[in-house]
Amino acid sequence: MAQRLILTADDNAQIRMLVKAALRSLGHELIEAIDGEQALELAIERRPDLVLLDVTMPKLDGWEVLHFMRQRPETVDVPVMMLTTASQKLDLDHGTTLGCDDYLTKPFSPGDLRVRVERMLE
Repeated sequence: MAQRLILTADDNAQIRMLVKAALRSLGHELIEAIDGEQALELAIERRPDLVLLDVTMPKLDGWEVLHFMRQRPETVDVPVMMLTTASQKLDLDHGTTLGCDDYLTKPFSPGDLRVRVERMLE
């Protein structure tokens, strides 16, 4: 598989580090956003092949980022996996309604994350 660009958006540095460690072996380029505003800017500018998006972030939350991504022609088709502690059925339903492609709750298994990311990039 060719190298792909993956954007991880999470305000928690430890989570970004865990994601990077889990996905490093896949050989893709990883970029990071520390808040929702930066995530949306990077998604529009860089047009990643996949976005891993937390819900609870400063400036814009993940729901807002996903909503805006689905409204923009540059990002409407970019696959988005919610990677979050928001684990209630209502949260999963809301993510689906807004157009997320997958939903993984924290804490997550690095192996599970790798498998899901590979599947989404196929």
